[in-house]
Amino acid sequence: MAAWLLWFVPSFEAGFWSALIAGKLRGRGKTCELLVYGRPARTCLPLIDERLRKAAGTPTKSQAFAARRIAAVLRWLANTRAMDYAILLGLRRIWPKGRTIRAEVKMCL
Repeated sequence: MAAWLLWFVPSFEAGFWSALIAGKLRGRGKTCELLVYGRPARTCLPLIDERLRKAAGTPTKSQAFAARRIAAVLRWLANTRAMDYAILLGLRRIWPKGRTIRAEVKMCL
């Protein structure tokens, strides 16, 4: 049993330190990306992205430029506190007044 324990402890320690170092390097890469490009990496949804790309077809240069600028403005607006309050206002207007929403599910077969 002592030989097994002598083998297990160093391998566990090596795995721990390698995972810690890999995490630090990954974090450093994300920090560098943020500092170089000024924004974190975008979220990619491959299935949805591919279907929308096919549905959009081939745009002209001016259409692609306009789409990029409109998307940039909308991303900027979505990251503001005002957008949070606008969504909250809309939810409060459509929320049922004086009633709670029931969590019942009726089975229809």
